[in-house]
Amino acid sequence: MKIVVWILVGIGTLVLLGGVVLPLVHWLLGALGWLIAGALVIGGGLWLAKRAQSRGEVAPPQDAQRLP
Repeated sequence: MKIVVWILVGIGTLVLLGGVVLPLVHWLLGALGWLIAGALVIGGGLWLAKRAQSRGEVAPPQDAQRLP
């Protein structure tokens, strides 16, 4: 009888892993991928902006209105 219980526990574990844990891990890895991609895009944009500013390609506006 104990062997039947252990087989049922094993099957239940496989069902739990397949139905709950694996989709959760898949979703987390997908979210992590989007976060990495977003960080690369933002970091690359900042790097390009600093590079253009240091070369003098982007100058601050001459007639900028200032707040009193």
